[in-house]
Amino acid sequence: MNELIFIHCGDIHLDARFTATGMTDRKAKERRQELRDVFIRIIDEVIKQKAQLLLISGDLFEHEYVSRNTIEFIASQFNRISNVKVFISPGNHDPYVANSYYCTFQWPVNVHIFTNVLEGIYLQELDVVVYGVGFSGKYQYESMLGSLKNIDTAQINILLTHGTLDNISPKCPYHPIMNSEISQYGFEYAALGHIHKMTECSENRIVYCGSPEPLGFDEPGDHGIIVGKVSKTDIVLQFAKMNKRECITQEINISDLSTADEVEMRIKERLKTLTDDIVHIRLTGRQNREMDLDVQLMTSRLWDRCFYLKITDNTYPDYHLEELCKQYNLKGIFTRKILQEIEKNHDAQMKEKLFRALYLGLDALSNE
Repeated sequence: MNELIFIHCGDIHLDARFTATGMTDRKAKERRQELRDVFIRIIDEVIKQKAQLLLISGDLFEHEYVSRNTIEFIASQFNRISNVKVFISPGNHDPYVANSYYCTFQWPVNVHIFTNVLEGIYLQELDVVVYGVGFSGKYQYESMLGSLKNIDTAQINILLTHGTLDNISPKCPYHPIMNSEISQYGFEYAALGHIHKMTECSENRIVYCGSPEPLGFDEPGDHGIIVGKVSKTDIVLQFAKMNKRECITQEINISDLSTADEVEMRIKERLKTLTDDIVHIRLTGRQNREMDLDVQLMTSRLWDRCFYLKITDNTYPDYHLEELCKQYNLKGIFTRKILQEIEKNHDAQMKEKLFRALYLGLDALSNE
C-alpha cells in the first residue's frame, strides 16, 4: 500500500447539554441536532475522500446524557461506510466503562473500540498498524503509553488516543502524555483528542483535530477535521472546515454613550454580520451613572438578531479615580489603596476583581 487516506475527527460530544453557554432548552436542542448534522457531514467527507480509515479520538458522545437513539444514529452512519475501518479511542466524556454503550451495544463489524489496555491492530490489506488506548473512567492521571515496545517500521504506524500533551503538572487528570514519549517511536501520525482547537505538533506528525462544532465561547474560530494522506516517506494533512456556526465574543466600550437606547443601537450594528453565530457581547468601559442599563431586558429585545445572544455587563461606574485619589477622606484613602493593589497584581482576572471591588466599595461609600 503506497498511500493511505484517513479522516481524523474527535470531540463531537453528541447529546451535549450546552449548559455552560446558558442556552435555552430550545436552542440547546437545536444545537444538539446540529452536532448530529456535522457527524453526517464527516461521514460524507469520508466517502468523498475515499478514505480507508476513520480515526475518532474520543468524546464522540456524552456518556451521562447520550440516548440509545443517538447510539443507533451513530451506528447507522458507520454502516454507510461499511468498507472503511473505524477506530475509536474513548475519552473522558465517553469512557469505556461497564454500562457504556461501547460495551453493551452491538456495533457494526467495521468498528473497533479501544479499551484502557494499549493494543495495536494490524490491517494487512492496508499494511498499517493502528495503536490505540482509551479512558476507562472520567480521569486518567498517568500515561497509558508505557507498554509501547519497539514498533515495526516496515509498515505505516498510527497512534490514536485522547489526552493532554506536554502537561507537566503531576495532577493532570486527563491522560498526561509527552511529545517526546510519542515521537521516540516514529509514528507516521498520532491522532489526538481532548483539545477542541486544531493544533499541530512535531512537524505535523502529532495532531489535535479539534471539535468539528464549537461547544462554548472559549472555542472561537473555524472548526473541522483532518484529511490525511500518509506513506512511509511522506504525509500531507488538510484541515477541512465543518462547523455551521462560530462562537464569537466581542467587546463593546460604552464610555461615550449616555443612554441604554444608544447601547442597544450599537449592539444591533455589531450583530448585523453575526446573524448565524453564537454571540457573547461584553459591555466594557465607564457607564454613565444616570444610565438605566438592564442587560436581561436588552437580551430579550435582541435575541432574534443571531442564533444565540449573551450580553454581560463588565462596565464600571463613571467615577473619576484621578480626582478621588487626591482627596484625603475615606473615599480617597480607599481608592488609593485598591489602585496600589491593582498596580502590584499581574493576574488579569484578579485585576478585574479588584476593579469591581473598587467600584462596589465606592458605591457603598456613596450610600448607593
